[in-house]
Amino acid sequence: MLPNDTRSKIKNITGGIIIEGSQDTCTTIRNLLCASFPTSTTVKDDFQGKSVIKERQTVVLEKFCNDHDLWITDFPGENR
Repeated sequence: MLPNDTRSKIKNITGGIIIEGSQDTCTTIRNLLCASFPTSTTVKDDFQGKSVIKERQTVVLEKFCNDHDLWITDFPGENR
């Protein structure tokens, strides 16, 4: 069974609810995607349509990362 806070976070994501007040990067990106693309609480069989949306989301995420310098360029070695 999921904790109540996890259930509420999942409900917010599937409902496309924008989270106000939080300033962290993950919440900002989540809000950007929720505002830019429709959400659904049902599973659909339209895999081709979903892949088109995923491609558009990729473009939005790449632009956001470029605009905010979020790319990791220096990965730690395998010993870390």
